[in-house]
Amino acid sequence: MNYPDDIAELEHELQRVSGMVERDEELVARSKRPKVEQVFLSSSTKLRIDIQKRLRVAKAERAHEVVRLRLDGAHLATGTLPLRALSNFITPFNAVLEQSAWRFWDRGGDVSRIDQKFVRHLDLRLAGLEMGSTELVILGNTAPDLSGVSALESALRDVFDLLDSDVDDFADRVHAIGINAGRSMGVFLSRLESEYLAADLEWSAPDRIYRWDGRPTEVTRVRALLDEIGEPTTTTECVLATVNVLSVRNRIEIERQDTGEKLRLGYHKTLADQVHDLRLGDTRLFEVERTTYPFVVSKRKRDTYRLTNVTDRATL
Repeated sequence: MNYPDDIAELEHELQRVSGMVERDEELVARSKRPKVEQVFLSSSTKLRIDIQKRLRVAKAERAHEVVRLRLDGAHLATGTLPLRALSNFITPFNAVLEQSAWRFWDRGGDVSRIDQKFVRHLDLRLAGLEMGSTELVILGNTAPDLSGVSALESALRDVFDLLDSDVDDFADRVHAIGINAGRSMGVFLSRLESEYLAADLEWSAPDRIYRWDGRPTEVTRVRALLDEIGEPTTTTECVLATVNVLSVRNRIEIERQDTGEKLRLGYHKTLADQVHDLRLGDTRLFEVERTTYPFVVSKRKRDTYRLTNVTDRATL
């Protein structure tokens, strides 16, 4: 499925200009003449805001997204899919999309109470299943909010990142979609295994085509990693730290003043304005949520971090 070229072009231009903003922010932080560099920063920031608005309009016109799930297996040689199997696959896959989209949308990420208005907004539906076909076409609403972001689009990117991730960053990918969505993905993959099926998942995003080749060995690999993750524990602490890296994709890096430890923090879109006000080298009080994921078999643990608030050091 092809989308208007201007969306892909705007996505590319937004990445380029966001890089300019980061560069200008770094120059302001390090310059002996910050007021001069601030002029360039103001210009690149205004340009980024303009592109974000144009991109929001372009995405709103597109409105819906198509995900294709193709199933393959020896007993599907006739090109047919048992009705029982259809329900077994669609139910957990629908849960993955709803839960990961809500995780992105809701500041608390509490997927135990997904708002039904939000579910209706996603408007997930089986858009096509041709007679004799094993390809499921799933339709959902990707209209962006006023900030130009779409919960479903962001969730799909996170889901594909999870499926393609290796063991080193797997906990971070699970954290991005949420543990409940991770559990639902595990159910989906387990049911593929029980039916001896492979799966090919494809999504034509504005900037590129995402594809996951779910061969049986790959299905087993991801399912096994998901099964190994135990129940995470979460604690919150306030740390005095300095901004090291400002990232475009809702992540920043800070360095603790007390220990020198560097933390990579994700943050919710509602904190975007606070983060955009930060500059490299700024020292602030950061409220950080630490979530620890235990790996049961290997006895490893992995910490992930999420920013929940920023306080100006002058108010301490």
